[in-house]
Amino acid sequence: MAVPYNTTVTGTNIRDALGGHLRIKQGGTWQHAEDVQVKHSGSWRDTKEVWVKHSGSWRLVHEGEHFLFSAEVTNTVNGEFNLPNWISSQGYGGNKIKGLVTIGSATNANITNVVRNQLNLGNFSSDSKVYLRINMNNRITGNGGNGGSRGGNNGGNGQRAMYTRTKFILDNAGTIAGGGGGGAGGNNAQCTYTNTYYYGCMKGQQCPGTDTQYSEAKGGGGGGGAGYPAGNGGGDGAQNGQQWDGGGGGGNGGCGSNSGGGGGNLGQAGQNAGGTGGSAGVGIDGWSYRIAQAGNNDGDIRGAKIN
Repeated sequence: MAVPYNTTVTGTNIRDALGGHLRIKQGGTWQHAEDVQVKHSGSWRDTKEVWVKHSGSWRLVHEGEHFLFSAEVTNTVNGEFNLPNWISSQGYGGNKIKGLVTIGSATNANITNVVRNQLNLGNFSSDSKVYLRINMNNRITGNGGNGGSRGGNNGGNGQRAMYTRTKFILDNAGTIAGGGGGGAGGNNAQCTYTNTYYYGCMKGQQCPGTDTQYSEAKGGGGGGGAGYPAGNGGGDGAQNGQQWDGGGGGGNGGCGSNSGGGGGNLGQAGQNAGGTGGSAGVGIDGWSYRIAQAGNNDGDIRGAKIN
């Protein structure tokens, strides 16, 4: 069986980056091998690991126990790409994997503008590895937070873009971005007016009187945070977020009322107003599991990198 990945669309050698693939020289050409067997007691048996002794030290040159794969995300979907579920759908029930996840196509660089709402690489064995390639003009994006409604309500939080507890190599020519936080709603206020009126106080005369009247001055709603999908505005003139930019907050009605806070752009918090703007979504939850960078390196990551 052939190894199901070779190079990225920009030529980075994935097999070498992931390691653990024995190479043999056949017909004058070095080739990677997936299955290595040894003959034991007259029977050929698959190997789990192959070690060679070089300069007095044993070196691991082949890992044969892992499920090898190549997964492509080639269409825009409002829903998480969950690698454990995808691996299970391929008929593998173990926890040792090694392979390629491409946002876009592993072979066609012209497949662009793919947007995926969240990526989950799961929690596979400590010797598992994923090569994550985001092709140019493609991205992984968290949900934007909704804007808060008027009256000082808080904006909603943006959502994370990526989660992993599996080791990965990052090759990012696109964007990984947490959703923007929703803007806070502005406080309402009360307008006070003094009204002058006249009444009959003496025969044939009108005397002036005054009273106080009140009306509500509405605050603006908070703007929706950027993301995919973007957050909704909080009403009262607030704008919905867009895929890259947060929406503007609604205006105020004067008399000390507040305009709504703007929604955060990708990876940014929403603005405070009467309430508190929503926090930015995390870019990558599982940053300590990034064991290397390759190709386009870490690239454009918006939002915090944690854990």
